[in-house]
Amino acid sequence: MIERAWIRSYDVPLSKPWPSALGEVGRRIGSMLFLEDDGLVGCGETAPWPGFGLETHASSLAALRLAVRRLVGIPAEAYLDCIAGLDQMAQLASAPCARHAVDLALHDLAAQRAGMPVARCLGGPDALPSVPVNGTIPRGASEAMARNARELAATGIGTIKLKLGGAPLAEEVERVRAVRDALGPSVRIRVDANQVWSEREAIDTLQALEPYAIEYCEQPVAATALEMMARVRSESPIPIAADESVRDLASARAILDARAADLLVLKPMALGGLRAARLIAELARERGAGVVVTSLLESEIGRAGALHLAASLGRAPHAHGLLAGVSPFPSALRLTPRADGTLAVPGVPGLGIGIGSGLEAPARAAELIAAADEDE
Repeated sequence: MIERAWIRSYDVPLSKPWPSALGEVGRRIGSMLFLEDDGLVGCGETAPWPGFGLETHASSLAALRLAVRRLVGIPAEAYLDCIAGLDQMAQLASAPCARHAVDLALHDLAAQRAGMPVARCLGGPDALPSVPVNGTIPRGASEAMARNARELAATGIGTIKLKLGGAPLAEEVERVRAVRDALGPSVRIRVDANQVWSEREAIDTLQALEPYAIEYCEQPVAATALEMMARVRSESPIPIAADESVRDLASARAILDARAADLLVLKPMALGGLRAARLIAELARERGAGVVVTSLLESEIGRAGALHLAASLGRAPHAHGLLAGVSPFPSALRLTPRADGTLAVPGVPGLGIGIGSGLEAPARAAELIAAADEDE
């Protein structure tokens, strides 16, 4: 049974500003949820990304505080049923990031009680021990992007994602050309326009990038413009991935019905948790579309959840976007890629990232939300 729940918030500077629909983001703000069950601690996280169309951190935290009070006292055998009903909780219905926090903490607890990693609980024996990850390079001068690409490739990363958009066609092409020349043919390159292109700009740019062997392009046009994205896809020599367009199962189905994308990018944080993301992944497989799991630059808690989700889906032709994030934890707890460009999936029960009760206990500047022995 869940005996108590507490929250720790963080505000961590990014090593370099990151682009968003609202401009550059220099700090990452989020909150970590902890649920305790007979000495076991399940971890979750809410960290809305500015400009992604999600709730704000303040509204997410408020929703989480209200919802968590209803979790204390829930028996262990009800954890999975509770996860399945999170989108029906009034406090969480319009707060996917808060819903993600609860979903992840309950998955963590359920897996610990089952004595297996979250990935194994989700995907059974086909869950992978490690997954390949891509490195991401923000928009910048072509020389700087090429240099960053070489540095990432030198660590063993085999796929590089370039942020594009906001520049004339010739400059966009030059950025990609410089990176391809720096990497040679063996490293994969994918690009992400973050919705900034018009239909004509998207078609012209993607056709101009054909010589550079681009793996795919994420979200070339506005997330809600599915008919436009379908037209871009029909004229593009490069596969199209939907990212910001993927909001829930219904939006994923609409994307596939419109033939607007070849791949779906799944961010568990934005979708309301691991269960919701897996339902979309199953739909994509049924419809012959690829899936890539990525994060929203959250901490190791959220990225570990996304890592387990990616591993649970089994082998796939594309690397996942789980490398970038923030680390409000000691270096020993950080997710670090191996020399082969993969992240190892912790093989211990639960999320397995080593965050125990000694780090996150309420005595350490955390906010106790509820406890089973509280007076009502």
